[in-house]
Amino acid sequence: MAEERIDASSQADPANNYLYLHPSENPAAPLVSPVLDASNYHSWSRLILTTLNAKNKVEFVLGTHPYPVKDHQNFPIWNRCNNMVVSWLVHSVSLPIRQSIIWMDSALDIWNDLKTRYSQGDLSRISDLQLEVASLNQGNLSVTEYFTKLRIIWDELDNFRPIPVCTCSVKCSCLVNSIISQRKCENYAMQFLRGLNDQYSNIRSHVLLMEPIPPISKIFFSRCPARKTISKSHFC
Repeated sequence: MAEERIDASSQADPANNYLYLHPSENPAAPLVSPVLDASNYHSWSRLILTTLNAKNKVEFVLGTHPYPVKDHQNFPIWNRCNNMVVSWLVHSVSLPIRQSIIWMDSALDIWNDLKTRYSQGDLSRISDLQLEVASLNQGNLSVTEYFTKLRIIWDELDNFRPIPVCTCSVKCSCLVNSIISQRKCENYAMQFLRGLNDQYSNIRSHVLLMEPIPPISKIFFSRCPARKTISKSHFC
């Protein structure tokens, strides 16, 4: 890898440097719970990235900073941080998985190895999520619990398929992204209404006949008896 000039002591606040390690950091502590097993890679990886970003160490699994050569003055600093991230990852996976990575020295290599083995392919996971959201109903759940389950699935689908952003040098003016966003919000509203119990059938029939369908926030907060229990930030 190319040598990178890194001076951890040159910044006014060393905590802003990704090579800074706080004295309280514990190499034996798992970063997230639950730990990685054969079935939870996507949620686990999301939590790991969030936690490493908060610790200013996400570069070690994304490979955004090349490591210095071994005779570089900052290699010991880099190596210490890399070893800390390696230890966090090792303690954030289940015991059977741990045995397969314990001899790997690079946090980036461990991250890529786990992704290769457990991501299972985006299209396969998207298909599973779409089937799950299509079959989800309120049943014995409260409206809040039912919505929370929907929101978890929606968020993961959004992670795989975010709304596309125009990258043309001259921005178009057709508002296609606004239309796509509105249709996604309408899909959420229809999925939410369709899965509600029969006691909400009148509300469901009335709203589905509206043109256009209002945002799910308006449907929920104006119609649902449990509307005060969910934050508006949950909705489109």
